[in-house]
Amino acid sequence: MIEPVPSPLPRVSDDLRRILELAGGQALSVSDIIRHSHGRGLQTIAIVLCLPFLSPVAIPGLSIPFGIAIAICGLRIAFRHQPWLPVFISKRHIPFPVLEKTFRFGIAVHTRLEKFLRPRWTGLVDSHAARMGAGFAIALSAFFLSLPIPPPFPFTNMIPGFAIIMLALGMLERDGLVIFSGYLLTLLSAAYVVLIAFLGGAGATKIWQWIGSF
Repeated sequence: MIEPVPSPLPRVSDDLRRILELAGGQALSVSDIIRHSHGRGLQTIAIVLCLPFLSPVAIPGLSIPFGIAIAICGLRIAFRHQPWLPVFISKRHIPFPVLEKTFRFGIAVHTRLEKFLRPRWTGLVDSHAARMGAGFAIALSAFFLSLPIPPPFPFTNMIPGFAIIMLALGMLERDGLVIFSGYLLTLLSAAYVVLIAFLGGAGATKIWQWIGSF
């Protein structure tokens, strides 16, 4: 008897479209979003929670709780624990206008990324050490994302947000090249935070004024 071939899971972009349709113009809690993501686990949770931070402009009030949640996901990935989030995060509701804006942007980003995703460089994916490394990198990027860095610094959420998405997508699709790109973005996030600490707000303002003079 021939065993049936299991149908592949929908792509992340398909899940995002489906969740947006299910919202029906209403706010959704984080737990609702997770429940409708086909049980793909911690990587999908991290991707979904990153969506509000893919735009260059920071969204106030979300970076700290969502950063904490993503860091928890990263650590639980590293130690092979089951998906779990604190109640104060899982019960948090996202207004539909924010949900629609971020999910539509996330759909566009993921649709483009998914064209290039495929199993490769699997040494960066399959071993316990590789999984632990990617999990810790997600947690570190989430820490950078959660830092309350004020203007005039741009992209403080966007860079670590893309790092987390690349790491999580690479794990889901067994694409070591994408995971490697996530590591590079994590290093870039770290370098940027160090630069911000060195410059301070006054130094950054002077640099922007100098750039604007051209």
